[in-house]
Amino acid sequence: MGRERRVERPVKISVRNLTKVFQSRGRRVTAIDDVSFTVPDGTFLAIVGPSGCGKTTLLRILAGLEEPTSGVLEVRQTDRGRPVNSMVFQEQSILPWMTVRDNVAYGLRLRGVDRHERCKVADHYIQMVGLTRFADAYPHQLSGGMKQRVSIARAFANDPEILLMDEPFAALDEQNKILLQQELLRIWEGTRKTVCYITHSIDEALNLSDRVMIMTAHPGRVKAIIDVDLPRPRDITKIRSHPRFGELFEQIWLSLRDEVLKAKAEEGLVMAGAGN
Repeated sequence: MGRERRVERPVKISVRNLTKVFQSRGRRVTAIDDVSFTVPDGTFLAIVGPSGCGKTTLLRILAGLEEPTSGVLEVRQTDRGRPVNSMVFQEQSILPWMTVRDNVAYGLRLRGVDRHERCKVADHYIQMVGLTRFADAYPHQLSGGMKQRVSIARAFANDPEILLMDEPFAALDEQNKILLQQELLRIWEGTRKTVCYITHSIDEALNLSDRVMIMTAHPGRVKAIIDVDLPRPRDITKIRSHPRFGELFEQIWLSLRDEVLKAKAEEGLVMAGAGN
């Protein structure tokens, strides 16, 4: 494995001074505050931060599922014939009344792609995630890890310009998590889509990403963005032994540790207040 030569790529996502405020029981709660960052085209960005720091809110804004209270989000769309983004959630979200093939092809069906073409595309990605034998199976016949494979295949089959992923492997056991991380890397290497990926795991962020964005405790702000200068392509079973992996892990943890402690302290105060 050798280090890639970094080249300047056009900005795909630009976020400037983004703030989101929710109304909760008559109170204004700021989820994210004055967040600014850019994501170059084809970059795999991992987002880490303590629980409750607004990571999912930020991703939902990027997906168009939430409107920011203030600030600017700009996405450079290069192909009007493709969706801007697809989102993979932590909980599997495939449709229980559809087969694996029909689930994977669902986005293409909504876009009006003819049946022959969408089945061809679906079968390609079903093969890529190792589910060819289960193409005609229904979700109740699949394990949790297999359902997440279907979700990933569906997102890639829809051919979005940006892939948004909210802790997609968090509920899986370690063995399946490693397998799916490797599958995701393999497919991503072939497409080089722009990815924004939420995780609580520093290991996972380093296994997958080009950059790690660290968010502060609530309200979420950008504390640091760290380049992951590990070689690609990556073998997850070997990359952890790379000397740079440990250095990057320590750098990220030292930046993240104080925010985790702040979040825990804030959680303790809330719990104490609730008990009074």
